[in-house]
Amino acid sequence: MNITLKLKSEIHDHQHAVREIGVARDGKLFFTRSDEMLLLYDLATGSKMKGFYDSAGYSAAMLGSDGRSLMYVSEDRIHSFDLTCWQERMLLFGELRELRDTDAHVGAGLWAVGSQDGSISVRKLGSDEDEPPEFVLQGHTGYVEYLTFHPSGKILASGSSDRTIRFWDVAGRQEISAHKVHDDFVTAIAFSPDGTIIVSGDYSGRVKVWEFHM
Repeated sequence: MNITLKLKSEIHDHQHAVREIGVARDGKLFFTRSDEMLLLYDLATGSKMKGFYDSAGYSAAMLGSDGRSLMYVSEDRIHSFDLTCWQERMLLFGELRELRDTDAHVGAGLWAVGSQDGSISVRKLGSDEDEPPEFVLQGHTGYVEYLTFHPSGKILASGSSDRTIRFWDVAGRQEISAHKVHDDFVTAIAFSPDGTIIVSGDYSGRVKVWEFHM
């Protein structure tokens, strides 16, 4: 299996580390979050569509399961922004879980956990962290910052402080390729729902959108 990345667009609107990236279910837009701002972009062009700025900062964000909302947390309040009418529609109190160095794929029946030593433990869904992993992936030379499965469940992508994005063959339990495409720690990555695009962000605030071919 050969994986190639072709740069579509590069963005540097964030001044600090990109903490999260999410792509909408319809594949039309994506968000990026740093501690001080939350931004929405057109996935096809990389153009900014909406920005959220709050002196209190943002601790988490995620796209709603309905595919029509963006939820984000500021000062322990969950805001829900309607992507169909571009207006805030709800305010709740609570918290959102931030997924960074762990990810799960229901179809593959697996979840993965990254560690500071650069290794990735892959486990069966429903298994406990105290149980031995199904297998361990080795290759990163820095701690694992972010993990995400390809929509097919066949590939796991990881971003690390070693400045690389690495792709792993889940069935073969081995590394496919490593790409040093950022000049700083890779802190967030996300696939489009159809698996043809991957978005990556780094500690300096730079975001890159790639065509993903395998």
